[in-house]
Formats: sequence, C-alpha cells, structure tokens
Amino acid sequence: MIIAIDGTSGSGKSTLAKKLAKTLGFGFFSAGDLYRTITLKALNLSIKDNEDDKLQYLIEHTEILYTYDGKSNVMLLDGIDVMSKLRTEEISQNVAKYSCKPYIREFVRKLQRETKQHNENIVMEGRDIGSVIFPDADLKVYVDCQVDERAKRRFKDCSADDPTVKYEDVLQALKDRDYKDMHREISPLIMCENAFLIDSTLNDVFECEQLIIKEMIRRNLITREHAKELGVHI
Repeated sequence: MIIAIDGTSGSGKSTLAKKLAKTLGFGFFSAGDLYRTITLKALNLSIKDNEDDKLQYLIEHTEILYTYDGKSNVMLLDGIDVMSKLRTEEISQNVAKYSCKPYIREFVRKLQRETKQHNENIVMEGRDIGSVIFPDADLKVYVDCQVDERAKRRFKDCSADDPTVKYEDVLQALKDRDYKDMHREISPLIMCENAFLIDSTLNDVFECEQLIIKEMIRRNLITREHAKELGVHI
C-alpha cells in the first residue's frame, strides 16, 4: 500500500507522516532526505551548486538506496549508511541550492519511485508525491494549515534558538515559500482531485492521524478491527 502525503511548508505533514507510518508499521520516506543525501556528497566533494557539469557527473556515478529495515530508515550512499549525517546545519543551509536543479529533481523522482521495489508498504511525504511520484497511490493526503498559525509555530521554534528572529520575517518567508511551491514550473504543489484534505490549524498530530485512519476505513483500505489491533479505537 502506498500513502502519499503532500502539503504546505510548516503544516506538520512530516510529523504526521512519521506518526502514521509508525502506527501502521509502514516505512516512512521523505523526498527531503534524498536531496540532503545528494547535497552531502556534493559538499564532501567540494562541488559548488553552480558547477552543473560536475553535478551531473556526480549523479550519474552515485548509487543511493533508501529503504526501511522494519525499525528505522536506512540511506545507503554508495554502500554506506549516511542517515545520521543528513541533519547538519551545513546541509540545511545548502540543500535548496542543489534541489532546485531540474536534473537533480528528476534523479530524486527516479529514486522515490524505486522505493516501491524495496518496500511493500510506504508512507511518503513531499510536495508532488500524489501528483507526480505516485499518481496511483492507494491514498493521497493533502495537509494544510493557515499560514499565520504555521508562522506562529515556526517562530516559536526558531526564536528559542535565535531571539533576534522576527515573527513578520517568518510569516513572509512562509508566504514566499508557498508561492514558489505552487507556481514553480516543475511539479508545482497542488491538491489532487481525489486527495483527502487535512487541516492542521486546529487539529494536533494525533487528531490528524485519527482522521486519516477513519478515511482509510471508509475507503476500505483498512478494517475497523485492524485499526483496533493497532491501538486506534474509532
């Protein structure tokens, strides 16, 4: 079974996808991890984001296997698990510079589709999973949240580390990100026609998960009895 979760930045889709995957016993996969892996290799080889010839050579000579071993995710970069190295500040500051490259995006889309070959049950989150990567997904979920609420949450997290951060700047950054995601030429963020809409403005991650599982029962993707076995009583 494939569950595709798309949505706006800061809406909580990653947290929700991880929780849902854990509850169902599925593998959780994020497009962001793949882009971070490519960024890691580029930085290790001192290849700058404007060196397109070198970057294209890099992806042509790179092997990545993204899978789930039943307990946690494994990211094999040329045979070495690098999952624990993907959350450094250096990668966070540089990943957007590499991920915008059309040939890198196409490479990542290929890797995302390949996860289906190695994993029977998948929860994958991103911004074009239901529309581009898995248009035949068993369930497509679109997670949204009012932008001012997303800004409040992000501002709370950011200001804890940097007291100079301004709420207005966080709000504008999210608005800018929404516009870019929804208007980019390649794979824009859209809500698929048959997607299940989740509004996380007033619902916490537990309530959002409950809504998804209810929808899975309604669509006969899971039985009510199975849901109870997983500890979800609806």
